[in-house]
Amino acid sequence: MIVDWHAHVYPPEIAKERRWGNDTPLTIEKLLDAHAKAGIDLCVVSNTIHYLKEKSPAESLEFIRRWNGYGAELQQKYAGCVVVFSSTLPCGGEPFLRELERAVLKDGLKGVLINSSHQGAYPDDDEARPFFELVARLGIPVMMHAPSVAFGEERMRDYRLASSVGRPFDECLSIARMIVRGVFEKFPGLKFVGCHLGGGICEVIGRMDYAYELGDAASGLGPYEPMLISKPPSRYLKQLHLDTVSYHAPAVICAYQTVGAERLLFGSDAPPMLPLLPRAKRLIEELPISQSERDAILCHNALRLLGLTQPA
Repeated sequence: MIVDWHAHVYPPEIAKERRWGNDTPLTIEKLLDAHAKAGIDLCVVSNTIHYLKEKSPAESLEFIRRWNGYGAELQQKYAGCVVVFSSTLPCGGEPFLRELERAVLKDGLKGVLINSSHQGAYPDDDEARPFFELVARLGIPVMMHAPSVAFGEERMRDYRLASSVGRPFDECLSIARMIVRGVFEKFPGLKFVGCHLGGGICEVIGRMDYAYELGDAASGLGPYEPMLISKPPSRYLKQLHLDTVSYHAPAVICAYQTVGAERLLFGSDAPPMLPLLPRAKRLIEELPISQSERDAILCHNALRLLGLTQPA
């Protein structure tokens, strides 16, 4: 069995407006057709809510409610093939928390997607703590995805650099801040998944460790206070899961050597990256790892996070 952790669709009225290459809409039909051809048995479907970038809180909440309702329909209609995640704004406040709880308990959605930043707010902000308390109580996975653009946007408007470089930057920064600001210290059982290999967090975690080790003794580099963690940052990184969307085998190997096979989840980002789906699968199949580790990445880790068992 193969589980694709990372795929996006939109409700039909939004899919008409948001297309990807060759005028292809991000629809459930496109997703399931591509996955059937690639031999994908189950997919986690999420909505990245990029279109909320400039929306008001009230408008954003209505969009999220629409997605939750549509997602519940998909999960029921395609039971056994599709698992759907809600979306929310961690710093949105009580109305967003109530809607997330309702979507999980009433609609049966299996997890939640958040963006690594939204309108200048990051998940390590104090306003997001009630969100983490809720998801910890619900026991659902939290999937963190990049926003549509990130800091430094004005230097990334050419060559699709906002997507290929800027968005991973934002994910890496967000995970780094969550580590040093004590989110994973306070919620050690949090089922947290960083998309796109965590935006490169595995490549910089050594620098974070020596910054923690040196603390304020490293003159000229800024203070390391207040101290909110009791272990080196790399210890908290091993509590996270990362999906394998990168399309670069050395990057996946770096993550494998950093957090272990038991913390990696196969993902394709298809849709929108439908043409690359076979390549995403082949990359994992060709990694120089054991078959049991490959099975964990392609299937077992995802089923464990979702609380599902593999069909006989």
